[in-house]
Amino acid sequence: MDIQLQKQFKILVIGDSCDDIYHYGDCKRISQEAPVPIFRHTRSEKFGGMAKNVVNNLKGLGNEVDLLTNSKKIKKERFIDEFSMQHLLRFDKGEHKKVSPISKKTIKSIEFASYDAIVISDYDKGFLDAGSISDIVNISNINNIDIFVDSKKRDLSLYKGCIIKINESEFRNASSIPESCEIIITTGSSGAVWNKKIYPAARSEIDDLINASHVSLRRANVCGAGDTFLSGFISKYIRCKSIDESIKFANICASKAIENFGTYVISLEDIL
Repeated sequence: MDIQLQKQFKILVIGDSCDDIYHYGDCKRISQEAPVPIFRHTRSEKFGGMAKNVVNNLKGLGNEVDLLTNSKKIKKERFIDEFSMQHLLRFDKGEHKKVSPISKKTIKSIEFASYDAIVISDYDKGFLDAGSISDIVNISNINNIDIFVDSKKRDLSLYKGCIIKINESEFRNASSIPESCEIIITTGSSGAVWNKKIYPAARSEIDDLINASHVSLRRANVCGAGDTFLSGFISKYIRCKSIDESIKFANICASKAIENFGTYVISLEDIL
């Protein structure tokens, strides 16, 4: 698919981020101290998660990207049996209290006019409060900059004039949605919905494997697939200004991400 990369676009991502850490090992015996498996560690991998994952995927698709995020470290550590690729445990650090919100001084220092798009990646960890969201959206609208939103907050009323990506569960639980916005609802393996139109998910190699072997168990990990969808959508939209075409492209990006285990960064090579 032609992503029209004649021009590199500059994007600012604002939001909560974390480190996604994967510890791999084997579990071949049970502890004598308690009826739990003994995990023998062999290796670890670290990736940028949440807003950092959006940044990495946008860069992978050929964009220039800046990030404003929390300085407080949040870590999500996963322990994986390398033989079965089965999750054994997820251990989260740094979420016992809200992170400090972005300051008004920082928002005032942003050169909004230098960006082609603003992305709000709001995982509701505290970096974006109502006041900062209002300021960012208002300034972006004044400068006629496209604003893309992925938010875990229930009240989305501040995102007027934005393009909002939200999953089915978040959409059902939303307490308020602005009238003047575009809502794209991702539906997992079913694809996405916009303006009452259904966009089926792109077929992946995982689907072909399941069909060929007549098994129903998916071996793919969907961690970060929503961020990949959002990044694909943004990368296409700022080049063609078509929501319809951008959702189709985003579905392809998401299908490539779920073929790979864990937090995966999409690239142009994956698409082309």
